[in-house]
Amino acid sequence: MAQWWSKPAIVETRKTGDRMVISNAERAMEYMAKEWPTLEDGQAYRVARKALLDAHEGKLDAEKAREAFIAALQEGDIFIFDD
Repeated sequence: MAQWWSKPAIVETRKTGDRMVISNAERAMEYMAKEWPTLEDGQAYRVARKALLDAHEGKLDAEKAREAFIAALQEGDIFIFDD
């Protein structure tokens, strides 16, 4: 069952100028697996994948997973829009 984040992450997509609203670990995992626009080899990327899976399985608080996801976005130089 999805645990909704207190604040969504609004990120760029592979198509310049397009935005995507990500509000939970499940959607973030899908974004990382299928739509991640940069290289997938950073430390924060690997930490975020595990954190999101742990949150999905109920082993980690959803907000901690969101923090890890944001760190991976920053590491990948993926633009995060203000809401």
